[in-house]
Amino acid sequence: MKCNTKIFVCFFIILLLPALLLAGFPKVGTTAAPFLKIGVGARAVALGGNFTAISNDVSAMYWNPAGLTEIGSISLQASHTSWFAGISHDAVQIAVPLSDISAIGLELIYLTSGDIEQTTIDDQEGNGIFYNAADLALGIAFAQKLTSRFSVAVKAKLIRQIIFNEEASGFAFDFGTIYKTEFNGLRIGMNLANFGGSMMMTGNDLSVIHEDPVTGQQTESQLITESWPLPIIFRVGLALDIFGQGESLIQNRLNRITLSIEGTHPNDNSETVGTGVEYEWNELLALRMGYKMNHDVENFSFGGGLRFILSGIMFNVDYAYADFGDLDVIQRFSAGLSF
Repeated sequence: MKCNTKIFVCFFIILLLPALLLAGFPKVGTTAAPFLKIGVGARAVALGGNFTAISNDVSAMYWNPAGLTEIGSISLQASHTSWFAGISHDAVQIAVPLSDISAIGLELIYLTSGDIEQTTIDDQEGNGIFYNAADLALGIAFAQKLTSRFSVAVKAKLIRQIIFNEEASGFAFDFGTIYKTEFNGLRIGMNLANFGGSMMMTGNDLSVIHEDPVTGQQTESQLITESWPLPIIFRVGLALDIFGQGESLIQNRLNRITLSIEGTHPNDNSETVGTGVEYEWNELLALRMGYKMNHDVENFSFGGGLRFILSGIMFNVDYAYADFGDLDVIQRFSAGLSF
């Protein structure tokens, strides 16, 4: 127990330092690649994104890769979200156990605007030229149990943004830990996401011809764009099985109720606190609900899931509904399998 605690404290300090350095830096709209803040997986989103300490399925790739050590078989999941203004957000994740104490995962996140017609001063209704904006993140993670109760993970990812003829690329890392205490299996999870450099747009459309108003001489010039940091997010959460099997607070064979509480500190906005509740009956049917406090637009969410076995393969289907107030209602769908 003492050894577990010392290891956990060391990793807590390592993960917390960058968050402390970012304190006092809440500047809305001052980061690149904001699509990295869109949650992945209907199960986690239905819980209000309060999933860092739970993270025991393949969507842990996004929320806390340390949770990959809890997956006992090869798992695959695809998620789709119809975002605002016709934007589509999709993700595919796969987790592969390497042993009883380690696992790897792959993740592809893709966001696209669809076709947008170009407008100019002369053609304000459109000139017949179409373009699109697209964002992509490709990640690979490795997770390892250092003890029977403590897991750590690191994820590296390539990030790319494209709009018309301009593009920007960058690299980032995610770090995660999960510690199972001896108090009825209470889990403490931490995740530092998108820790990396800045991104700056470059492309052919930034090359312009400047004409001297006096001499009329033309000179090829290059417009300079500014670089922006990535949206670094620090999450810390608690999760406890109120009802269930194993180390649950109250033993129950058919019913499981899990409560999660989480705090989030982004580098481009204010801190938020949230809670989520998941009820599962007989490892078959699940109902979920989540709430975020101090969030600008997204507060309440709910959803459910169904799990079943066909030909020895475990399938799961999940749904999430999130209320964004005056903006819109966002619905997410996820489907996965394990074998």
